[in-house]
Amino acid sequence: MKLLILLLSLTTHQIYSQTIMETTCLNIGDSTLTINHQYIEKDSSILYLNIHEDEQTSIEAIRAFQKIKPVNFTFIEHNKTRRINFNIKNTNYSFDPNRIYTPLGRKKTIEPRQFLKFKPRVVTKFIANHIIKIVNKYDVIVTLHNNTDVNYSIKSYLPGKDESENTAEVYITENWDADDFVYTTEKSYFDYLKAKEVNVILQKQSGYVNDGSLSIYCGQENIKYLNIEAQKGHLDEQIKLIVIVDEMLQKLNKETLY
Repeated sequence: MKLLILLLSLTTHQIYSQTIMETTCLNIGDSTLTINHQYIEKDSSILYLNIHEDEQTSIEAIRAFQKIKPVNFTFIEHNKTRRINFNIKNTNYSFDPNRIYTPLGRKKTIEPRQFLKFKPRVVTKFIANHIIKIVNKYDVIVTLHNNTDVNYSIKSYLPGKDESENTAEVYITENWDADDFVYTTEKSYFDYLKAKEVNVILQKQSGYVNDGSLSIYCGQENIKYLNIEAQKGHLDEQIKLIVIVDEMLQKLNKETLY
């Protein structure tokens, strides 16, 4: 079967101040996904990453932080939607681009689940591999996400709640809105942020739900991972969390040198 995916390797290198922008366009059926990788040459320490284009507050937050300090930042573009939509052979498919980093996740996220000749999981693996290729260049991955003030918050990780199966430890403080928090795979990061009175969750090292998210991939590959989560519209709060996380990473990285 001929694979109906075309990689247009638009490896354009545009220089912005101290950073370089590399853009790759992936044509999938009737749709195009763009992966933008803005990076500081020879810096492979920390990568900030936005996966859901509809979560614009997180993009505004890292852009504001970039005015203070140049950082490595990768983001995807696809019609400003959460799910990636494409049509092949008159069938519409969609998937969550934060659920494609394990085989089980790719199987679960594809809609519709019923398909005949075409294997849409090939598409999700193809895209995941391009993002993973960037991720694997860095020591620490910091994703940026937004939520809404309804169904999901740090309280979702408490015992008996929807995300409790993934939780090793959780710390909640009244100093922050429950929708504004940090999620991490690293115990040292959890302890630091807890001491700073930040809402924070520590992912289990094993026995977690394999949903194909980047946190699961990083946990499996021993890549240090954080997610800075904020409610949509909480721009100041997300910028503040980025500053706290950046200060933490600089401090802990210096400590490991001695």
